[in-house]
Amino acid sequence: MKYLFSMVIWGEEYAREFLELSLPSQLAEGNIDGSTWHEGSKYLILTTRKDAEIIKVNPAFHLLQKRLKVGFAYIKRLPGSEMYKLTSQCQMEAIRVSESFDAVFFSYPDFIWSQGGMGNVAARIAEGCDAVLSPVPRAITEDMTEILPKLKTPAPGSTAPSVLNIAPRDLVQLSLENFHQGMWDFCWDTEKFSVFPSTIMWKIPDQGVLMRSYHLHPLVIRTQPKNINYYVKFSVSIDEEYMPILFKGDDNIHYVEDSDECTVISLSSRKTVFSPARDRPPASVPILARWAEEYASVLHRSCVKHSLRWHHASVDERLWEDAEGQAEEVVSAVAERLSVPGDILRFENIPASAARVRRIKRFSHWRKSKYTIPFALTRLSVAELIKVIGLQSLVNTIGYLARILINLPALYRLVDATIKLPVFRWLGGIWVMLVKRYKGGLVAKSILRFPLSVYFRALLFKSTILSRLLLPSSNMFIHDDSG
Repeated sequence: MKYLFSMVIWGEEYAREFLELSLPSQLAEGNIDGSTWHEGSKYLILTTRKDAEIIKVNPAFHLLQKRLKVGFAYIKRLPGSEMYKLTSQCQMEAIRVSESFDAVFFSYPDFIWSQGGMGNVAARIAEGCDAVLSPVPRAITEDMTEILPKLKTPAPGSTAPSVLNIAPRDLVQLSLENFHQGMWDFCWDTEKFSVFPSTIMWKIPDQGVLMRSYHLHPLVIRTQPKNINYYVKFSVSIDEEYMPILFKGDDNIHYVEDSDECTVISLSSRKTVFSPARDRPPASVPILARWAEEYASVLHRSCVKHSLRWHHASVDERLWEDAEGQAEEVVSAVAERLSVPGDILRFENIPASAARVRRIKRFSHWRKSKYTIPFALTRLSVAELIKVIGLQSLVNTIGYLARILINLPALYRLVDATIKLPVFRWLGGIWVMLVKRYKGGLVAKSILRFPLSVYFRALLFKSTILSRLLLPSSNMFIHDDSG
């Protein structure tokens, strides 16, 4: 299978973190190590030209080039301080480019992967899963940047220490020893619970922690070029906004439930404060339910039913099953509260009701879907796009008239009888032949896949002046596959 590995980077600090820590972990055994599982794949770095110059001279990057085809998508401009929005725009571009691949990996420059993690989650996609989701706990940047470089080793045939081979259990232990305080705020026995408890944790003495998470990071997603929602625009984050739109259920999603399968951590500065309020109450079902009312979609409420055993030692089933029982009680109690009808909730729990209203408002905004221009459409000629627009308009018009006729039975019977006359069947056959010739083979494959507005925007994209004025986001990236 062919995979697109996407990496969003801007700023010298993140570029250095990527080169010194994240990329070496991705080059470990069982990851991007030259194995057959990633043959024909590509590594796409979405960054600025300035940061690309820093990346291209690093030994770890040179090793990556030997193992994979590498491409750059240069960001033309960095809008204001909207970091999350820019990240989302970069990820949307990676999704557009992924059309010709089987699946796309989403990673960040501060992600550290255990050895074998990438290969293991890719195997789930090869088995038929549509996505692999996992929590990505945070460790303290200042501590890990002192520890991890000392663990790097040279790749075979090289003298430069470019590879970070860390076994899953070793990475779990390192993360727990250097857990960010924001992670400990997720513990169910904490005195001051997190203000954004997207994850809940239970400590397992001398072994690790059990995690239940509403928001999980998509490590890898199978590409869906025929699904219009695959190209939906998002601005908040890929896990909070994009995933609930793309996936209406989780039947074919694989959840990482044991850190031995794949361990991924992210790095956050010690100075980063995730729960600033000092008077935070301890964890409780009502507080967690109130948060979930506002921030947990239907998909997120399915995610939290799955546990991750984050462990650095052999599993003592008795201890973990006890924690699983506690977790199930909490999650079930929250789910029961989330199922209370709105009319009752409005009178019995005003804060929770207000949170539900805010979620409905936000999700309603997300339901007004807008789409990026699929990469394949940019390859169509102006003439082909005009053909598609004409035929799509015709199809929409016929559909509109058909819906009107259904509500007018007498007129519907008259039209139906007229169409069945031999002369109209003969004219219909000629029309079908003309349409088939008119639309052509390539257009036929694309004719009904996307809304009419997407084809109009693709046509505008062909005009440099109009696209700059009307489609500024479509001109944010310049692709360079020279490596």
